This record gives sequence, structure tokens and C-alpha cells, in this order.
Amino acid sequence: MGRVLAWLLLCLFLLSACTPVSAPAVPPEAIPGVEGLTGEEPNPASPVVEGFPDEVIRISFAAVGDNLVHPCIYIDARNRAVAGGREYNFKPAFRDVAPIIAEADFAFINQETPMAGASFGYSGYPRFNSPQDLGYDLVELGFDIIGLANNHMLDKGAAGYAGTAAFAKTLDAVTIGAYESEEDYNNIRVIEKDGFTVALLAYTEHTNYISLPAGSTLHVPYLRTAGAGFSAETVKQDDEELARQINAAKALADAVIVSVHWGDENTHTPNAEQVRRAQLMADLGVTVILGHHSHTLQPIVELTGKEGNKTLCIYSLGNLISAMEYARNMLGGIFNFELVRTNGVVTYEAVSFIPTMYHFGPSYYNGYVYLLEDYTAELHSTHGTWHTYGKYSTLDDVWAILRRVIDNAYLPESIRK
Repeated sequence: MGRVLAWLLLCLFLLSACTPVSAPAVPPEAIPGVEGLTGEEPNPASPVVEGFPDEVIRISFAAVGDNLVHPCIYIDARNRAVAGGREYNFKPAFRDVAPIIAEADFAFINQETPMAGASFGYSGYPRFNSPQDLGYDLVELGFDIIGLANNHMLDKGAAGYAGTAAFAKTLDAVTIGAYESEEDYNNIRVIEKDGFTVALLAYTEHTNYISLPAGSTLHVPYLRTAGAGFSAETVKQDDEELARQINAAKALADAVIVSVHWGDENTHTPNAEQVRRAQLMADLGVTVILGHHSHTLQPIVELTGKEGNKTLCIYSLGNLISAMEYARNMLGGIFNFELVRTNGVVTYEAVSFIPTMYHFGPSYYNGYVYLLEDYTAELHSTHGTWHTYGKYSTLDDVWAILRRVIDNAYLPESIRK
């Protein structure tokens, strides 16, 4: 009997030992690193699980400068039209750079000349207007972002500007810089890939001193400077508007890219106002600055903002296409970079610059964009800048400009010194 009782007592002990016992509740404030947390909130101090990858999203960009369409260029496009196609075919001129443009997630071009419509007549310097077939071709080439803010945007007056802005909205691309109203201007364009968002802003320093008529509802995004003849008060107001719009863009997106038409023509050095404004944009938290207008290359720099943030800036992308008179105006390039978002933090990586050369023949025509590394001295000896304008240069002169302006580290390995 005693042994049976002992056996029963042992079983009861074992059963009680297998029964789960609730631990006393511990208030959140008593746990280091989770002060104020509730069970419904994420714990920012949670350790990273070994082998669990960070969320990394990349967006690749390719950016080119001024697409300055002189009459010989749109006449080339008319002569290259194909049966059953549109009246103008600009795509052959881009044949060597098209694969690079198409490969990027997003590609930007500064469309320097208006596309106001045939009723305004097609024309060149000083009051440009290009066929709207150009816009369709740019999209088909892979340009996803078309900048329209530049000094020629009012070349055909308010009506021509309205025509360009209206046409731009029909394109299967994001167009920035031409706005039908103040409301349109404040409707900041945002692009997106896999939930990674980038806001796009665009400005021009001036419009060749052509203004919209009083009472016009159209909007030109100015970023004026004292060097261009504007008052200190106007410059201050534009600085304040720039800050307002950048802050609005930052509230909408993970990163901000600014396209800006600025500086002095035919120089490879940014002026003091470009440098000041670039630093202001860095201090405001802009991620990338895409500069253009000088029709020449200007340096790529990395700026540090007041919060320690980094801003990537190219002061001028140069011309992609143009029939200007100097070899320096034919030298441009494709500015490549990646924006990377890692667990909410945005950086840029893989910055590079692929130089290009626009060639047109002795009679202005037969123009193509070449990769500079494929462009030959023999071909350059027939360039229209020499044979039409009498501005002699050698291919070595062109390479010397590139190496003086663009840091060697950004160039493709095949052409680094």
C-alpha cells in the first residue's frame, strides 16, 4: 500500500512539472531599448536576423544634355523618314547611344528647342521650333524624362509655349519644366520603381528676356540670378521658392532630382552663382543636380549639405545634338548613376560618364552622335565645324577638353589615362 501511494504521488509530481506556468507580466518600460513601445508597434532596436537580407532597391539613370535642334538636324530627320512612318525620323542620329539610353531604368534629356506645332513654322536660331515627331522619337528611344525648362522655351511666345506644354502631356514620358498653370507647376512629378520614389523638379535661369504677357495663366519655373541682370530681391525670392518646392518634393518622395538650365555659355567652368545655388540645393537635401545650358561640359562634383548629406552634381552635361560652330560644342556625354534605397536610406552609386561626339558633315548635314572612343581622327577631319564654320580643331583637342573637365575616375575603364 505504501509503495502504491508513493507511486501515485510521483505521478502527480511529474504531471504538475509538465504543466506550463505563466511568467509575471513585465511592463515595456522595464525592458532596455523599448521604452514607450506597445505590442502593436515595431521595435526599432530589434536585432538583425542573421542571413536575412536588407531591403535594397536600385534605380539606374542615364542623363544627357542639350538636344539643340538646328534646321540641318530636322532636315536630316525628314530625309531619313521611312515609308509608312512619320514625316520626320530623328532616331537614326541617336543610333550609337540608343542602347545605353534604353538600358537605364530612367533616362533624362534636356529638350532645348520648343515643339510648339507645325502652325508656328519650323525654325532655328534665334527662335527655335522643332517638329513634334521629335518628341515621339525621344520616347521611342527610351527617354522617360524630358526636361523643357530652358532659355528657348518662350521662343514662339506664350502660344508656342502653351503648344509645347500641351503636346508634352500627350507623350508617354514624364515631362518637367513646362507648365500650363501654377497648379500644374505645383503638381510635382514623381517617378517610381518597386516603391522607391523620386521627385523631379526643373528650372531655368532666364528665357532670353522674353516674358509671358501680363495676366497669362502659364507658368515658367525661373531660377534667376543677378549675373543675368535680375535684382537681388528677385534672386532672394527665387531662392525661397526653390526651398519651398524642394521641401514639398521631399515630402512626396524618397529622393529629389533637380534639372537646372544655368551658367555662362561656352565655358567649362561653373560661375559663382552656379556654385552658390548648387550648395543651396545640397543644403536643402537634393539628391542629384543635372545642369545644362553652357553647351559645353562642366565638372561632376560631390557636395556635402549642412546636415552631412551628399549631393551629386554635374554642372553641365554639354550638348548631345547641335550644329553649333566649335568642337567643344560637339562634346557631350551620358551621365550614369544609380540611386539606391537601403532600409529607407538613399544613396547614389555607380557614377560614370560616357563621352559622346556629335558629327555633322561639311555641308551641315548627315549628323550622328558617336561614342567618343569610337570616333576617329579621319572622321573629325571632315567635321562641319571646320569645313563650314572655319573653326579648326583636332581630335586631340577634343580629348584634352574631356580630360581637363571630367575626373578620370568617372570615365569608362577603356579610356582612362
